[in-house]
Amino acid sequence: MGYSNVASETDSEAPQAIEICRGYSRDHRPDLKQFLVNLICTAEGGIPVWFKVGSGNETDSQTFAGLMAAFAEQWETPALMVADAAFYSEPNLQAVGSLPWLSRVPVTLKAAQTLVDSSVDSLMEMPCELEGYRLWEQRQTYGGVEQRWILVESPHRRESDDWLKPLEKEKKGLQRQLQQLCSQTFACKPDAMEALMRFQDTLTGYKLTQVALVPVAAKHPPGRPKRANPSEPATIGYQWQATLERTAEYEAQCRQRHRRFILATNVLDAQAYPAERLLREYKEQQQVERGFRFLKDPLFFTSSVFVKKPQRVEALALVMALTLLVYSLGQRQLRAQLAQAGETVLDQKKRPTSIPTFRWILQTFQAIHLVSINAGQQVSNLSEERRNIIRLMGFPACRYYLLN
Repeated sequence: MGYSNVASETDSEAPQAIEICRGYSRDHRPDLKQFLVNLICTAEGGIPVWFKVGSGNETDSQTFAGLMAAFAEQWETPALMVADAAFYSEPNLQAVGSLPWLSRVPVTLKAAQTLVDSSVDSLMEMPCELEGYRLWEQRQTYGGVEQRWILVESPHRRESDDWLKPLEKEKKGLQRQLQQLCSQTFACKPDAMEALMRFQDTLTGYKLTQVALVPVAAKHPPGRPKRANPSEPATIGYQWQATLERTAEYEAQCRQRHRRFILATNVLDAQAYPAERLLREYKEQQQVERGFRFLKDPLFFTSSVFVKKPQRVEALALVMALTLLVYSLGQRQLRAQLAQAGETVLDQKKRPTSIPTFRWILQTFQAIHLVSINAGQQVSNLSEERRNIIRLMGFPACRYYLLN
């Protein structure tokens, strides 16, 4: 589940059209009006099972619960709802009630920060067959809901250096503040010490080195100095000189925070949903992101919509959702047939793969034409690989391309 926003409606109210307006833009284009798309997909194959268009200024965190409740009323099969960290808030947890859910815990919560920064010696490590991952589990109560928290240590995050980027940005901001402090001239040493202490109180994980209080001398007046006054110019104030450095302990803490994250669920049955299964379910959330990339890809649909009425925007969005449904079903069927037959196709780099994207398959079927010759018809440019793909897609595809 991703980018989920839903407007509440009652049976007594007629459905209202969405509002095309400015809101928070994930494409960093706040100058453009927008509409939002609410999408729920299955973990297997990323098949869209719920689609709703929302107004451009709706907020994820305020509408997650309504979306999940509306979906649960129409979906008869019990399902675990997987959501991102925007869902995890006290009002949402209380609103969804007993609906089974799995979400990522935002590290902004104090309890989450404590768990991420803590030593794992006192935690119960859970078995995990995913290469490089380590899992620890504990019980937690938040928002009046008893939960299982899974502390995950990721191998990919451990090897990357992305954790340094926010630290460098933070350091640049502090260096600007230090430069402003060092450019000030203080009338006396006590004033300079007070200003330095105030700045040091704002530092977390940083320290000042090579600190020196330098006297500032008055400037010589223009022209040749008088012989009667050969003394040194008088001191008019004091300025600080210092260097900002990040502590090794703070770097280690940030590195540990980067490679760890927390999953939370209200499913307390560890036999039905062990920690490793919860991690696998959460990793499948990327299927929704792929669906959004498909909808916003100009190769398939559009990154911009040029229709005037909100009703037409909703109608166009429905067509986009149906296209995503067909695309996802086609990709799922082809991958399943390839796995069953133990076969592969060539990807963009001419390497064999058993999990091709349907986008690449559609591109390989360009320049295929239906040719009519003497009241007969045949399909041109069907290579052996294309014929094999058509056969894997089943009888309807074979009949469409005139194959036995």
